[in-house]
Amino acid sequence: MAGTIGIFICECGTNIKDALDLSAVARYAAGLPGVLFADRLGLLCSADGRAAAAAKIRESGVSLVVFAACSPKEHEPTFRQILADAGLNPFLMQIANIREQCAWSGNDRTASTGKAQRLIRAAAARVLLHEPLTQPEIVCNPDVLVIGAGVAGLTAALTLAQEQRKVYLVEKSPCIGGKVVRFGEVYPHGECAPCMLDPLMDEVLHHPRIDVITLSHVAKVLGYYGNFTATVATAARLIDEKACVGCGMCAGVCPVTVPDEYNEVLNERKAAYIPFAGALPHTAVIDREHCIYVTSKGCTACRDICPAQAVRLDGRDEVREVKAGAIVVATGFDLFDPRRAPRYGYGKVPGVYTPLEFERILNPTGPTEGTVRAAGGGAPRKIVFIHCAGSRDHRYIGHCSGICCLYALQMSSEAGKKVPAGTSRIHLVADWCLPGKDAQRFCDTVLGQKGTRVYRMKDPASVRVAARRGKPVVCFTGRDGRKQTINADIVVLATGLEGASGSEALAGILDVPVDAHRFFIEGHQKMAPAASPLKGVYIAGCAGGPRDIAGAVALGQGAAGVILSALVPGKTVKLEAATAEIDSDRCSRCKICLGLCPFGAIYEDSETKEVRIQEALCTGCGICAAACPSSAIRAKQYTDAQIGAEIEGVLDARKREGEKNAEGR
Repeated sequence: MAGTIGIFICECGTNIKDALDLSAVARYAAGLPGVLFADRLGLLCSADGRAAAAAKIRESGVSLVVFAACSPKEHEPTFRQILADAGLNPFLMQIANIREQCAWSGNDRTASTGKAQRLIRAAAARVLLHEPLTQPEIVCNPDVLVIGAGVAGLTAALTLAQEQRKVYLVEKSPCIGGKVVRFGEVYPHGECAPCMLDPLMDEVLHHPRIDVITLSHVAKVLGYYGNFTATVATAARLIDEKACVGCGMCAGVCPVTVPDEYNEVLNERKAAYIPFAGALPHTAVIDREHCIYVTSKGCTACRDICPAQAVRLDGRDEVREVKAGAIVVATGFDLFDPRRAPRYGYGKVPGVYTPLEFERILNPTGPTEGTVRAAGGGAPRKIVFIHCAGSRDHRYIGHCSGICCLYALQMSSEAGKKVPAGTSRIHLVADWCLPGKDAQRFCDTVLGQKGTRVYRMKDPASVRVAARRGKPVVCFTGRDGRKQTINADIVVLATGLEGASGSEALAGILDVPVDAHRFFIEGHQKMAPAASPLKGVYIAGCAGGPRDIAGAVALGQGAAGVILSALVPGKTVKLEAATAEIDSDRCSRCKICLGLCPFGAIYEDSETKEVRIQEALCTGCGICAAACPSSAIRAKQYTDAQIGAEIEGVLDARKREGEKNAEGR
């Protein structure tokens, strides 16, 4: 096999070059069995680097290639394209990850260099056993499933709803608009959020190519980019949406009251209810958990009074299958729950509120119709906004959400219009975070308002909230190190953002990862912020991290734009080439693999009773091959022989290093 392998060693700018002795690495690689050359390139993923590598492959006549560079997660498709440009099968290559696993994993230059040499030797041993693979193609399904109907999901759905394309918009709530539609004024210009969103929501609801599916969640997803099949479970509304006129008479006669989640449980609603003023679709919904008819058949008051005969108390849940070529995850955010940090007194000290609670208090459609009352009643004289509540603290949220300072300023400004003159509005801050071209001006304007003051605390963890005579007392350490106390009437905790509850479950269904704060992980934080690591699944809005409204809209449009450019009606898409295959002669028909495949790609032939793999659904994950007790399943590109050769390559390199060291002694 002499002279069949070409090795390219990427310097990755200074990332690899400064951490490893690449001259020693190149000399070592050039001397490996079967290697014709080992060349260094400054930046292999650049246009010049790719062109130079392809030209060298053509000129040298090598048939196998090893790229010593970054993680395959970063540039495996890029390196495969180099082989294709050079006229080779794209799968006749192997990547030795010498950036993340060597250059970035330690400070010992000698040790890291030795590790890089071992990884390259292992890759060269493995690539000798690679086989050419072909990628089958299918005609893609141009339809799109959007999960979440907040501002990002609405924007993505409307952008995607082009000719020859249908959009399925799945929302777990009975109405669309997410959290933003329940806001009053939004920074930096004090716009009315519902007024801003109503035209968008109305257009989505009545768009002929958008199917809005409320009270629903995605229960299962099978397939791959271009051909996903999702199972959508829909809870019965118990109201006929087409017949309901939104009069609210059902709520008027319903005898059951329960906490109102749309007003952050600050008041109550009926079991038959319209979520909030301006909710779209503007139809009632019946809370089955608390409806007397559902639990005991004991009440039909809503059905009896409905003038449109829209009540369907015997309605049942539904399950449907939705086929789509791509999926957009726009599940939004949850605020940090301050109960996790007892020092803020939330839930125990009267007058301590989360931002969403205070937002609803300020809202004319909220539980107090916009009247701000102090703990114990009466108008407040002192409102304290505690910034970074739970944020920038690795016990809770280590990150800065980037919007908390601005929304606290907005609520401060709005509160100033609703409280008596002379009421103090105090911002307790460690640092300001004011991104955006209008943010500083907005901050200066609010802080210049009469009654607005700023107190500096040493760090976000230095604050405590306790109760005194039924009112909150805020204790903190100032910048000068001295303990200070503020007697307040209301405390608003400017908490940071986390991914929406339920994100972990959805991540498991989609087979895409989330981080420690439930945010979906991007394909690349800078270069592919709208993509997930799984091709065909995209991220929009706060599903991927904290963002303001404009940022959520931009990412929703970005995800839609990527799909529109790639998932063209009538166009074919390439499937996974490194799939699994079954040796029927060795298969014992134990069927263990059928229950293990997460993609439903393995099935039993009804006639022959043989176990088969549907390549169009197989993603090459290898679970079936690892579990097969008969070793009848072979994972292409990850065969036992290939992996064994790679392991032996590392061990052989270690053995040679040991012999060399022994000789030196």
